[in-house]
Amino acid sequence: MTELAWDHPTRDVPETGLTVTKVAAADELDAVARALGLIACASLEASYAITPDGAGRYALSGTLRAEIVQACVVTLDPVASTIEEGFVAAFWPGDDIPPPRGGVLDLDEAAEPQPILSGQIAVGRVVFECLAESLDPYPRKPGATFDWQEPAAPGGAPGNPESPFAVLANIKIGR
Repeated sequence: MTELAWDHPTRDVPETGLTVTKVAAADELDAVARALGLIACASLEASYAITPDGAGRYALSGTLRAEIVQACVVTLDPVASTIEEGFVAAFWPGDDIPPPRGGVLDLDEAAEPQPILSGQIAVGRVVFECLAESLDPYPRKPGATFDWQEPAAPGGAPGNPESPFAVLANIKIGR
């Protein structure tokens, strides 16, 4: 099971497309928070459209909005934030997806299409990955500062202590 089981069967997507708004349930919010190492995921909502592109291919586009709480990297206090992000993805039948080109990454190309597995468009996976990519990797509480002090040198004077290599050299020479 994924954190968000928001899959849509391709047979349920009409030729005119499908527009949906999903709101995560309490158990989904808990699963997302655990999976992403959050203190809490208070809310998560996604509005999106799935449009057939022909030949069994589908385009997904939408936006997500989440209220999350992360731990401050300095104080470990809770840091609340709101994330609003757009997402797009293409879903193709697995046989239509070309194999990777020798490990070469072309940043100008569109994202690789996602496979349609068991006739399902995995919207929940795309929303989860978009949320994960949007998290602040170093959340900091306003005003939190890291007051690091340089260790004192031998004799109590500030500065760098003698390096381990210098200590080893002194032992070897017998000083």
